[in-house]
Amino acid sequence: MAQRILPSLPRIKVPIGHIPQKLKSPKFDPWRGRLEVLRSSLTRLVREERMEIKYNRAEELRPYMERLIQLGVHRGMNDEYTNEMMNWWLMEKDLLDKMEHVIIPRFKNMEEPYTNLFRLPKTRYVALKMKRSERYQTAYIGVIELKGNPFPEIGYLEDERLDAIYDFVKSRIGQQPKPKVNV
Repeated sequence: MAQRILPSLPRIKVPIGHIPQKLKSPKFDPWRGRLEVLRSSLTRLVREERMEIKYNRAEELRPYMERLIQLGVHRGMNDEYTNEMMNWWLMEKDLLDKMEHVIIPRFKNMEEPYTNLFRLPKTRYVALKMKRSERYQTAYIGVIELKGNPFPEIGYLEDERLDAIYDFVKSRIGQQPKPKVNV
């Protein structure tokens, strides 16, 4: 059935990585675990509309979220294939109503892509906590969000941060004494 539906949908307008990311889940074999990690992340993204996760997971999640929204926008929620995909990807069934009544109508008249992905600096976090010690890892953090969410725009916050850095550097340069030039 997927072969019949895919040619009728336009291409997703976000870059899709050519190598599947290593997403692990201890409960499942590696490939099924990868899908379960993506399912739970996609469910959380629909519920919260913005989330912070490791960048490689956010990068892998984005095309799946784009395709799910695209199915709802182009085919409608009454389509059999769309319903099948929504039922499988969304682990909480109350989110089906949110997709149908909130998210899909928001994107009806909007151009793709429907999500934003931002890469934050490396962050150190506790990976393993034992009785007497902790093990840390560092990883890039990604913020993935649905466009039009109720939160402030990250791009705007990033612009403010860069402006503050620019103003700080500019004020420091103005305070330095000018070098003397011997002629």
